[in-house]
Amino acid sequence: MRLSPASWARAVVEDPWGRTGAASSFAALVAAGGVAFALGGTLGDYGLNLGATLFAYVVLAEAWNILAGLSGQVSLGVGAFVGVGAYAMGLLMVHDGLGWLPGLVVATAAGGALALALAVPLLRLRGDYFAVGTLAASLALQAWLLNWSFAGGSSGISIPIAAVPSLLALYEIGVVVAVIGVGTAIVVRGSRFGLRLLAVREHEEAAASLSVDTRRQRLYALVVSSLLMGLAGGTFALLQVSFEPNGMLGLNWTISALLMVVVGGTGTILGPIAGAIFVYYVVATELANYPTASFFLEGGLLVLIVRFAPRGVVPLVFDGVRAAARRRHAARG
Repeated sequence: MRLSPASWARAVVEDPWGRTGAASSFAALVAAGGVAFALGGTLGDYGLNLGATLFAYVVLAEAWNILAGLSGQVSLGVGAFVGVGAYAMGLLMVHDGLGWLPGLVVATAAGGALALALAVPLLRLRGDYFAVGTLAASLALQAWLLNWSFAGGSSGISIPIAAVPSLLALYEIGVVVAVIGVGTAIVVRGSRFGLRLLAVREHEEAAASLSVDTRRQRLYALVVSSLLMGLAGGTFALLQVSFEPNGMLGLNWTISALLMVVVGGTGTILGPIAGAIFVYYVVATELANYPTASFFLEGGLLVLIVRFAPRGVVPLVFDGVRAAARRRHAARG
């Protein structure tokens, strides 16, 4: 079925679980990725670095949104999956001379492997207990890496500069990684798997009564999300070159992911992207020299969004546009 631009926008924002907009959304994503890829040659060093980092944040936001927005499992241990991806990639590049491309594959696999390793204890937990469990796992992994000399201990590790791609190549890698992240979210949301996750999020007992294997669905959501977080971690490792446990496995990743998704729009496709642009460009870049102001802005904005626009900014904007269109149509009629 061919969709009009208005119908496509409505499907992307309002009904990410349905299949009507999935094909159009994916086509638009590929086109946007092509445009972003082509723009790389026109940007300076600052623009390339800004874009590459922003794309990595987009993947992180979509990953957290799949877990929290679809299945309702709020994770506070984002740093564990980002960190394990970064360290798996960094260690193999430093000690075994692995290239950046297989390194990203290893980073992605490491995120998924950690999810499988933690699945048995974590999936026995619900609600706040699940969130605390993920945070405990992140802190435990951070403490282990701080005392593991092979991984550099508290000093961390540094990827050899010769193994790091050029800034333009990093930007292009970021574009591809972002397309993979957003594309995964579109595919998941447009599938029966996405519908089952939504059912689990809304009422797990009712979903189970309809023969939905809720434990398996929650496991799949955790693994898919963690794979993307591992991919984001590997990308951040390439961008930072040098990193240590406190920074790469810190709570800052959780705060950023939560803020990006809640501000942009939980459970939407465009919301995490808009949230990533705001959180990284406005807060992390423009307000970098004013850390106190950025903390107040983050906290105040989060309170305002939760209180007055709990669905997020993107759905709020589209609601306003549709209301204005209805009023204009009524006035003409």
